[in-house]
Amino acid sequence: MAPWGYSKENGPATWHKDCPIANTGVRQSPIDLITTGQTCAKYDSNLKPVIVSYPAFSEATFLNNGHSVQFQPSAGNLSELSGGPLTKKYKFEQFHFHWGNNDSEGSEHRVNGKMYPAELHLVHWNSESPNFSSFQEAVGSNDPHALCVLGFFLKVGAENASLKPITDLLSKVKNAGSSVSFPGKFDLKAVLPETLTDYYTYDGSLTTPPLAECVKWIVFKEPIEVSTAQMEAFRAVDDGHGKPITGNYRPPCPLHTRTVAASFK
Repeated sequence: MAPWGYSKENGPATWHKDCPIANTGVRQSPIDLITTGQTCAKYDSNLKPVIVSYPAFSEATFLNNGHSVQFQPSAGNLSELSGGPLTKKYKFEQFHFHWGNNDSEGSEHRVNGKMYPAELHLVHWNSESPNFSSFQEAVGSNDPHALCVLGFFLKVGAENASLKPITDLLSKVKNAGSSVSFPGKFDLKAVLPETLTDYYTYDGSLTTPPLAECVKWIVFKEPIEVSTAQMEAFRAVDDGHGKPITGNYRPPCPLHTRTVAASFK
């Protein structure tokens, strides 16, 4: 597969050359989450709070893969995701970010056309499925319930103390291909809103190649606050070609016949 990225030469408009599903798929992500009109998100009273059980991750790597920065804990972590629209238990794999070069763009999902400066994605795989026993197998399975990604918008405001251990490391992974061992323990749950009750959910795909349509998306209504300095730290990270990684987001994809459910009115 040719190197992909977010420039005019190798960005989302070109991904179909190696990943035909970019154009032919009917469950592609991200999408614009619409709250009014015929295709709007429909309230579903059966959608309960999402339940996360994350240990304080003590063995983890923080890396710059040239497309984003990623937090990768050791494979043996005892994490668990359940509740919400999920019928199985999912295991945490990694989290990463998408961001823009200014505060008016950056998130992959939109709400009524509005973008946030960044979006945090927490990636999980279905650890109860008999069809696969690892994240890699789940991605390659084409099972629509293989993965679950929790999406959180980031907005600019006060400094986020819980996310500071991550943003403080951004300067250490400035160069693409670089990585550092995470010092000490990281409390991921402290970054998230206290109650995970208000969200949109729909069936979709990975937002980067291979764009596999195997993701149950849960995108939360309440954004996470970060400071201007924390946001600028993301924009200083290098893409491996001497340029900062900015605008590493895929534009919204057609909804087609899918429906979006909301856990709130």
